[in-house]
Amino acid sequence: MDVNTLSPSPALARVLVEDRPVLALWLDGRFRDLSAASDERLHGLDRLLTLPARDIRRLLEGDGLRDLPEIDAGSVVLAPVESQEVWASGVTYRRSREARMDEATVKDVYALVYEAERPELFFKAAGWRVVPPGGDVGVRADSTWDVPEPELTVLSNAYGEVIAYTCGNDMSSRSIEGANPLYLPQAKVYDASCSLGPAAVLAWHVDPEACEIEMRIERDGEEIYAESTRVGEMVRDPAELVAVLHASYTLPVGAWLMTGTGLVPPSYTAQPEDRVTISISGIGTLQNRVIRVNHSGATARPRLDGTPGSAS
Repeated sequence: MDVNTLSPSPALARVLVEDRPVLALWLDGRFRDLSAASDERLHGLDRLLTLPARDIRRLLEGDGLRDLPEIDAGSVVLAPVESQEVWASGVTYRRSREARMDEATVKDVYALVYEAERPELFFKAAGWRVVPPGGDVGVRADSTWDVPEPELTVLSNAYGEVIAYTCGNDMSSRSIEGANPLYLPQAKVYDASCSLGPAAVLAWHVDPEACEIEMRIERDGEEIYAESTRVGEMVRDPAELVAVLHASYTLPVGAWLMTGTGLVPPSYTAQPEDRVTISISGIGTLQNRVIRVNHSGATARPRLDGTPGSAS
């Protein structure tokens, strides 16, 4: 792991130790093995996130953590997720609204949700599907317009309290979603469509409103896109989005919530071997390579006249 991609602030990370994933505390430029802590509630992210925020903070600021065994800083770092679901929110920046309207055949829905009381929330990935830092993110083979979306991503506990932040790469098929808003799940949910990392920076060390989000894309060794925005330009508060996610949906080990993108590359579609770098000030840098995700060619055409495959 390139430790330069990590924030200097205390953070939770999942690290491979002898082929075993362990929860580690990134503290003072070192990984501390929380699986060696005497309190078993520190032995995994799932266990930790069943606790109220005040208890989590007390445990992670407790005496003795600096005395835990160190983990080699060059170890493999996994995505900071165990059983947590990953959800996402859309149309939270003006640029996102404009881009979604540009792609869409039905434009009003995006204009309306931007100012509506109820935000757009949708499922993105199961925890085990999340691509780790440095891993390969995908574009669908049946899509013609694909983009990475850099997003501040928020970790909540079982009580809907904000615990940490990380960088998120929400890969999306704009051509599929643009054809019909009801195709959103297919545009968003597929193999290798979500990456998180490099670590979960503890929320009490971050002012999200002050965070700057930057995305750079390289192709064949040349930079073809570089732009930035600020979380403070969001039209909705990240903590309030988390509260809405938890409002009628029990999340016993918390969840990750991607909070939308303010950066949409113009005249660009992701291609295999593109390199995407997402940096959020105070949180870290997430790097991914793009690959193509195979499509079986399966179809389910309507039988409008009773004949299989007929749409007449």
